[in-house]
Amino acid sequence: MKRMMALLLILWLGPALAAFAAERPNIIFLMADDLGWGDFQCYNPNGKVPTPNLDRMAREGMRFTDAHTPAALCAPTRYTVATGNYTWRGRQPGGTWGWNQQPQFLDGQKTVGHLLREAGYRTGLFGKLHFGGIFENDSAGKPDFTRPMKVGPLQWGFTYSYVLLGGHQAPPYCFFENNRVDGDGAKVTQLEAGPRNGGVIPTAGPGLPDWDSRQVGPKLIEKALAFIDADKSQPFYIHLSTDGAHGPYTPPDDIFGTPVKGVTKMSAKTDMAYEFDVVAGKFIEALEERGLLENTLIIATSDNGGIPSDRATFGHDAVGGLRGSKSYIWEGGHRVPFLALWKGRVPAGQVRDQVIGTHDIVPTFVELAGGKFSADQMLDSVSLAPVLLGQRGDDQPVRQTLLIQSSPGRDAFTEGIDKDGRSQAEKPKPKAKASGKKVTAAEAKQARNKAFNAIAKKGEQSGSDGMAHSLREGPWKLVFDIEHDAPAALYNLADDLTEQKNLIGEPAQKDRIARMENLYREIRRSKRSTPVPSE
Repeated sequence: MKRMMALLLILWLGPALAAFAAERPNIIFLMADDLGWGDFQCYNPNGKVPTPNLDRMAREGMRFTDAHTPAALCAPTRYTVATGNYTWRGRQPGGTWGWNQQPQFLDGQKTVGHLLREAGYRTGLFGKLHFGGIFENDSAGKPDFTRPMKVGPLQWGFTYSYVLLGGHQAPPYCFFENNRVDGDGAKVTQLEAGPRNGGVIPTAGPGLPDWDSRQVGPKLIEKALAFIDADKSQPFYIHLSTDGAHGPYTPPDDIFGTPVKGVTKMSAKTDMAYEFDVVAGKFIEALEERGLLENTLIIATSDNGGIPSDRATFGHDAVGGLRGSKSYIWEGGHRVPFLALWKGRVPAGQVRDQVIGTHDIVPTFVELAGGKFSADQMLDSVSLAPVLLGQRGDDQPVRQTLLIQSSPGRDAFTEGIDKDGRSQAEKPKPKAKASGKKVTAAEAKQARNKAFNAIAKKGEQSGSDGMAHSLREGPWKLVFDIEHDAPAALYNLADDLTEQKNLIGEPAQKDRIARMENLYREIRRSKRSTPVPSE
């Protein structure tokens, strides 16, 4: 009788369960490094980096024009898109950078890997992390690369991982597969900075002697596609952070037959920007070959704003005319491209102008996966699922506010130090010292960092964490300085996207400024800033 009842239940629920499984998409999250919205031609028609695959995603999917990273810098953003929390909910308000430091995730904080794994997904983590990590030590008290990490991706909810703990620009110069060095850990040695094996070692540190930074992109795609093919019994999630276009600029000759190096005919940096388009294209191509494109949601975005270093020489503007660049509180520092493709489910060719944060991916993916929500997770993010599925337009914004932070010391108005937010590559050549000797680039950089550190220090007691912040509410953007954590600028981005007209002193804006300042302080004091999604 029990067997008969079980069989009848299966027959009754079978179609419903099959339909539910079909509704739950595979999910691929692709995050570029240092690409601005001006690097995608679907955002910047005057851009000179070819982006045919990303443009296809825009034509066949949804393009967001007002998407932002919660920080204008790499490491803090990476924590946010892993948890759905603002960075200051983690261990360090500016993110965790060291590969052998206490991880940014606090006890009890779940990643998107945990949340989707609980929903029945295989979860894969690929590429650059900047999450920290804990190693077993050898007899000399140094990290033992022959043993698995004590705390790493396997503890962060991912069933499989192939990662670079600090990206291709920082040690250790080796891949880690499931918490272990991919290769002979006993061969990890101290590598000196400089060219190596056709690639580059930017700063000295531990790594494998055969390290070649040109092969990062191809290797990540190879491992991610193998992960797709490894098991077809569950839906999969891929969280992949690419190397382009962050220095060192060492593009591969090609990726699986598609040329990369030299394609843009501008610089190695723009070739690496183009590499991200090739990466997206290889995933789309692989999904089509496997018959999975109609059951896979692909998101393509960036970790912060761009660096317009090719603007003066080649006329390519990585920030697409916005003010500022990576690190700054201006729009060029954090407004990023955000594309969504799910063929047949996300309406094709749609453009959405409402404000979103890239960390909104976490509850979005959990909702689409049929996962669970709780009040102590995803504290500052909202689900974009109804927007992606065409059920909610811009007349019903999913976000009321969005908080954004700069890099330490990058104040809203930093007199004498990149006050206009220009990238270093665009700045005048170093002037001569009093002695008559020319200031080297390294000396200029050291002087700038010293000045930034001094500004950040002024904010230690103000509540700013040494960073400038901004609050978005609709088209309005209120910017807070570092030293006093007080309102310093107000812009109406609806008619001033390049932030040229500061309205902070206008009497007509007094009430708006006071109300938005109160909202900002409420968010900073809160245990969570967004409602708990209903299940």
